[in-house]
Amino acid sequence: MKRSLFRFIALLIGIFILIFNVRLHRLGNVQVVLSQLKYLENAMSNGAGEKMQAYFPEGYVFTWALYGLASARVVGQLEPDDVRRTHQLAEAWRAVEALRSNQARSTFIQEMSPNWGVFYSSWSLYVLAEYVRAAGSENVSNDVLQLFMQEADLLAQAIESNESPFLEAYPHLAWPADTCVGIAALGIYDEAVEPRYEKIVRNWTLKARRLLDDELGALSHAADPITGSPIGGVRGGSLALMSRVLVDADPELAREQYAILRNNFVDYRLGVPGVREYPHGVRGNGDIDSGPVILGFAGPAVVVGAAAARANGDIDLANTLLGGVEAGGLPIEILGRRRYAGGLIPVADAFIVWARTSPAPSEQVFADGRRVVPRMWRLPIHTVSLFLCLVMFWRGR
Repeated sequence: MKRSLFRFIALLIGIFILIFNVRLHRLGNVQVVLSQLKYLENAMSNGAGEKMQAYFPEGYVFTWALYGLASARVVGQLEPDDVRRTHQLAEAWRAVEALRSNQARSTFIQEMSPNWGVFYSSWSLYVLAEYVRAAGSENVSNDVLQLFMQEADLLAQAIESNESPFLEAYPHLAWPADTCVGIAALGIYDEAVEPRYEKIVRNWTLKARRLLDDELGALSHAADPITGSPIGGVRGGSLALMSRVLVDADPELAREQYAILRNNFVDYRLGVPGVREYPHGVRGNGDIDSGPVILGFAGPAVVVGAAAARANGDIDLANTLLGGVEAGGLPIEILGRRRYAGGLIPVADAFIVWARTSPAPSEQVFADGRRVVPRMWRLPIHTVSLFLCLVMFWRGR
């Protein structure tokens, strides 16, 4: 009886190990994206944003924003005559409306510059920008274009009038990534509607370059709310986010920041690449931004790192990271709805689908000759997995 039970458990473990190893080779295609969005569509309708709000102050806005961004981005991955385009655009607009609700704004303080602080202002504008770009400015109403311009003008005015290039999200608190998201939205306006904010973006870039971290030459995780001077060093999660979004406003700055991310934060455990929360040689604890830091890696840094890699043309690393997410994220698909880790943390599902929908060239364009992903990086995992299976087989004979 005991031997039969052991064999059954060994069989289940063997199946899990096999699935894990196979998924390391699968980064996910547009069908996977659509199944993720189908799950999130239902989850958002059933309070996923409110659930995440209970975990951290920006949970509602973050979850809706990432869902809206992915819904808009997937439109460009579908054929022009695909009927699903209309539905995904409608979902992107649903996110725009959710972000403009009193519920979304209730966490933030209105009497700031811009209103409700730069985190809310930037992310809500960014989703609206991606919606307009996905739909095509010629296909949206004048009211939507007017709203887009008005909101973009308000952010641009706040950026112009502020001494620091990094605006406050809350009183006396500034994180450069928040302003970078808004800068990206202004860049999308210039691309999708008409040139309007080129000078503001250019001036912002010049100011930001003067306030880089002295040690790495990167945009810092936090900044002095008055002067914009770096505070607390550089973090992998926020640097990955800035490297991703700045592609839409200043691709050169984005590539520079991404190169720093790749050379100072990409690391390996048992041959498996990931993105560290802290640079090589620096140890730190997890917090509300990073989540748990395990063996130096943080979940958001890995997932957003994949998005940054895709957007900057580092296809090898992007595919590797997404393969790791697919294997370690324990995805389950039921009735065409795909969720990760049982759907316990919807914002994580939203991050993953947003990373998968980040724009990417058809082939590798980023290469600096250093820390290239080893061609056989999966071999140690496959070897350990095979060894475990052989041991269980031997014990169960």
